[in-house]
Amino acid sequence: MRVALTDQIDISNGAHILYVYNSLEDYIDNAAAFIATGLEQGQHVAVIDSLDQYRLIQAKLQGVVKEELLQRIHFKEQVEFYLQYGAVHAHAVIRNMEELLHPYLSNDISLRTWGRVFWKSQEDIYEQIISYEQHCDSAINDFGVLGVCIYDGKAISASIQNELLKSHEYFMTDTELVRSSLYGKPDRTGIFPSFSVHKEMQSEVDLYKQKLDFVHVVSHEVRNPLTVIKAYATMLLGDNLDGRSIEKLIAIKDYVDVIDNEITHIINTEQMLTTESLWSKAELVISPILDEVVSIMATKARTQNIDLQSSIALSDERLIGNAIGLKLIVSNLLGNAIKYSEEDHIVRLDAYSSNDVLTLVITDKGIGMSCDQVQKLFRKYEKINMEKSGQGIGLFMVKNIVDHFAGEIQIETALNKGTTVTVKLPLKCAAAGKHV
Repeated sequence: MRVALTDQIDISNGAHILYVYNSLEDYIDNAAAFIATGLEQGQHVAVIDSLDQYRLIQAKLQGVVKEELLQRIHFKEQVEFYLQYGAVHAHAVIRNMEELLHPYLSNDISLRTWGRVFWKSQEDIYEQIISYEQHCDSAINDFGVLGVCIYDGKAISASIQNELLKSHEYFMTDTELVRSSLYGKPDRTGIFPSFSVHKEMQSEVDLYKQKLDFVHVVSHEVRNPLTVIKAYATMLLGDNLDGRSIEKLIAIKDYVDVIDNEITHIINTEQMLTTESLWSKAELVISPILDEVVSIMATKARTQNIDLQSSIALSDERLIGNAIGLKLIVSNLLGNAIKYSEEDHIVRLDAYSSNDVLTLVITDKGIGMSCDQVQKLFRKYEKINMEKSGQGIGLFMVKNIVDHFAGEIQIETALNKGTTVTVKLPLKCAAAGKHV
């Protein structure tokens, strides 16, 4: 049987986890994530902690877990649990653990435990703790329970931590969960994010998937009437019309193309964010891809009275990457240059190869950026101009794709003086050489 630590990380039931924390805030986040996932999986959760910390965990769970599920949390005060006789005695703590587990397991109620170990100074404290954890490991495996034993990283030495790793199959920090290399029964290797970090990652992925589903539905509903509008505009252009009417119909066709391209751009971006297979790389001929993007972006520029000029000095040059990624790089950079330029200005793309490197240079004479804006440029959801439309994710994607293609990106800009973006990507022979 396997029990989910979070919604997507599974480990065998009976797992024993050593959690050494350094940040109280992260500790509360991880406790809440661990408890919430257990409750969502239909389990009961035993929490052994101080009352103060437990109240912080309860506050974190409010609004995250349904009220009726919170009744499945069973709290034990840590001093009473670990210091029943005023000191840590391994056999007494083990008995307390067995008494805690028995009512649930005897009734086939699935349970996970979260225990923050508490002790006072005593001569044989480390021997008692190690003995307890060894017996606890056997009990957890025998009873088939998922248990986390927590220690304050500031209170235990590295040597004691290493001893504890021998009786815990997994070791967890505030941000990461790994298999213990010192555990007596290792059978697998791997690295996972901690409970709270994984919860955040999963929530973000779920949000992207919801957005992508929404975009697909909207694109289908929007594209059908757009196709009809474009068809009628094309038909009318065949009639005997005056120059002004022809200009308006051409503008209608252009705007339809721009909207259709924006939908495609959003879908491609969301797919790159959520679909790992789209990051796979293959050999690409560069020039046709750039020609396609320039043709689309020229239409966008025309609708904003911007003159898009290009010089693509390439023949059969190739790189190792993927077509969607390369299109997103160029379309995002050209799109920004057009967006932040005034009417009647020029935006320019130059593409050429030299010394086994593809160089793309996008230049505009638009509003430019300050040093502070440049520093924030590639952050996710960071918008450099709140007055302009967009989600602040385009340049984040550009940077990630350029890095994925083993390239580099440089920005030269000044407020009210325009921006020049230079992207350098290794061509096929250079990229192949890097893998040798």
